[in-house]
Amino acid sequence: MDYRYYHICSDGNYASVLFRDEAAFKAAMNRVAVCALKTGVRILAFVLMDNHFHFVAACGSEDDCVAFVNMFKRLTGKYNWDEYGERASVKMLPVKLIPVKDADYLRVVIAYVLKNPTKARIGMFYDYPWGSGNLYFARAKATGIPAGVMGPYTVRKLCRTRVRIPDHWIIQRGIILPSNYVEVGLVEKLYKTTRAYMYSLSQNADETIEQDMGEWSAMIVSDVEMRQEREILMKKMFSTISIRALSAPQRLSLARAMRTKLRCSKKQIARAVHLPYETVEKLL
Repeated sequence: MDYRYYHICSDGNYASVLFRDEAAFKAAMNRVAVCALKTGVRILAFVLMDNHFHFVAACGSEDDCVAFVNMFKRLTGKYNWDEYGERASVKMLPVKLIPVKDADYLRVVIAYVLKNPTKARIGMFYDYPWGSGNLYFARAKATGIPAGVMGPYTVRKLCRTRVRIPDHWIIQRGIILPSNYVEVGLVEKLYKTTRAYMYSLSQNADETIEQDMGEWSAMIVSDVEMRQEREILMKKMFSTISIRALSAPQRLSLARAMRTKLRCSKKQIARAVHLPYETVEKLL
């Protein structure tokens, strides 16, 4: 299968905190494993910060990446609701998928992602526990207990998931270790040597990466969620849930309301309201 590479990043200004304590970070680490397993997305590198996250991923298609992100957001929202009664909708968290241009850019963006804890002055990237920074060119192998030895019930209870984890995956202190699913070999092959890897980490490419991240003006919303929100707004604004019942001016009003509420792309809104993209692009 041919894979496409993406930098997946969330808006750190959307919420003051996504993962508020050690237990929340542990649960989030396990969600990364489960979401990668369920969607078939290959994780090259990632980091979870308290108010945002970054992934560098290889996906069979952009839809696979969207499925991974939406599953991770949905499960994060469920966790925060179950644990804290947190009503802030993680579903609305803006997330971007930025295509990786070439191997050089891939090396740069991996280093950018891994250095997040260091730049935030909360720990060196190789010591930070909530990501993959300690995996590459490491001599020591992680220790723990295989999921098959622990048994399905223990894994489900400890890792808070009903998804069947491969028996050979290692679990340590309630965390499905990233070494089970992160493409360490691929990343090491990309850099070739430890020296090249450390050199890349020493470079400052923040301006390049952050320029590509751009302004947070669009978010990922699945087509199912888009239709649900469309029906809610149509019923409120026009007392109907049929898009065909709306005139062109009404559809444009609906498009404006959806853009304000969802902050998703104009192309996606154009599809949802059944208007030509050129019309939506010009008038929104």
